[in-house]
Amino acid sequence: MKRKSLLMAVLLASSLAPALSAAQGVSLAGEFTDYTTWNLYGSTTVSNITPGNGFTYSTMYLTSGTGSEAGAGFAPNAIALDYNQAFAFDFHFHIPPSSGLRGDGLTFTLAGTPGVGGGGSDLGYGGLGSDSVAFAIDTFDFGGTDPVSPSVQILQGGSVTPLAYTQTSLGDSIRDPNYQWYAHVDYTPSGNSDNAGTLTGTIEHLNLGNFSVSATVDFDALGMAGNPVYYGFTAGNGMATDEHYISSAAPVPVPAAVWLLGSGLLGLIGVARRKAA
Repeated sequence: MKRKSLLMAVLLASSLAPALSAAQGVSLAGEFTDYTTWNLYGSTTVSNITPGNGFTYSTMYLTSGTGSEAGAGFAPNAIALDYNQAFAFDFHFHIPPSSGLRGDGLTFTLAGTPGVGGGGSDLGYGGLGSDSVAFAIDTFDFGGTDPVSPSVQILQGGSVTPLAYTQTSLGDSIRDPNYQWYAHVDYTPSGNSDNAGTLTGTIEHLNLGNFSVSATVDFDALGMAGNPVYYGFTAGNGMATDEHYISSAAPVPVPAAVWLLGSGLLGLIGVARRKAA
């Protein structure tokens, strides 16, 4: 039987999760998100836990560490985005330590049709749909012309060939035992009223620094302009046994937790899954 456990750790300070300034988008890091209400695909599961430390945690397990998995989770309702205006999304993710190969990674995705694509090197995104864009954290490469992993990438049209990428040189340290990553996706329109602009994805860590990637995206060409889109996540692990978590926390309304929130500190957790018979 599988059991989920919590690694008790205070994670990112609120300075790593600032309020988003764009009028469009959703802060999944700054606001509590109940992932049990989301649409789940493939290997993805969700749990909500209140461990008695003053917080409730909602965690989406895109992959659970058994290998050959591909999973996705998307918000239940589509939203309208004006691609001639700025937008932003943010979230926390966690890849627990593993003794095996890093594989393969996860994405934040905007898609006209939600679902899960291919597994393994496809990050659960490849083949998802031509009306989609993704910010990927890719943790495996095949050598040759592939970006050295871990890398951050911008993808589009259901293809895992990146429009742009940044190599992080993080190696296995991206799989941190105690601290989550904070990520944000920011869009700046061209200013030409052409539904095109620059999409930038950034990951930030309390100890390991910041890494960003940017690419020009034409939402008209993708068939996304004027149509509602779903936002969510995909992941795959192929031959590896990596786990990929997206989590959200909310204070239980007791005086101590309310005081802590008011002081400007954000307590989060790293989530790990262990299996027991």
